[in-house]
Amino acid sequence: MNLFRIAVVFILTVSTSFASEAVEHSEGGGWLEKWIIPDPGIFLWTLVTFFIVLFVLRLKAWKPLIEALDKRESDIRDSLSAAEKAKKEAEAVSREYDELVKKAQMEAQQIVAEGKSVGEKLKADIEKSAKVTADEILVTAREQIEAEKEKAIKEIKSVIVDLSISAASKVIEKNLDSDDNKRLIKNTLDKFGKA
Repeated sequence: MNLFRIAVVFILTVSTSFASEAVEHSEGGGWLEKWIIPDPGIFLWTLVTFFIVLFVLRLKAWKPLIEALDKRESDIRDSLSAAEKAKKEAEAVSREYDELVKKAQMEAQQIVAEGKSVGEKLKADIEKSAKVTADEILVTAREQIEAEKEKAIKEIKSVIVDLSISAASKVIEKNLDSDDNKRLIKNTLDKFGKA
C-alpha cells in the first residue's frame, strides 16, 4: 500500500514535469494547457523508467532497509523488555529492602523490650537479695543482742549474788555455808526476775 502511494506521487510529479516541457515545445497554448495536457510519449517513458527504478530499488535497497528497520524494532523491543525486567527487579529489591528495614525495626524494639525486662528482673533480684541480706543481718543482730542481753543478765545476777552475799554476811554474822547462801539469794532473785 505504501509502495503504491509512493508510485502515484512519483508518477504525478514526473508527468507534470514532462508535460510542462512538452507544452513549452508545442506551439501556442496557455500555461493551463501546459499543465493539464501531458505529452503521451514522455509520459510513457517516465512510467517505464519509474518502474525500472522501483524494481531495482526493490531488489537492492528494499531488503536491507526492511532488515535495518526490523533490527531496529527488535532492538527497541529488547530494550523495552530489559527496562521492564530491570524495573521489576528494582521493585523487588525495594520491597526486600523495606521488609529488611521493618524486620530490623521490629528486632530493635524486641531487643529494647527484652533489655527493659532483663533490667527490671535484675532490679527485682537485687532488691530481693538486698532484702534477704538485710533480714539476715537483722536476725543475726537480734540474736547477738539477745545473747548479749542474756550474758549481761547473768553477769548482773552474778554480781548481785556476790554483793548480796557479802552484804548479808556483814549484816548477819552468822556463818552459814556459802552454797546455802548462794542458793537462797538465787531463789530470791528468780522471784524478782519473774515479777
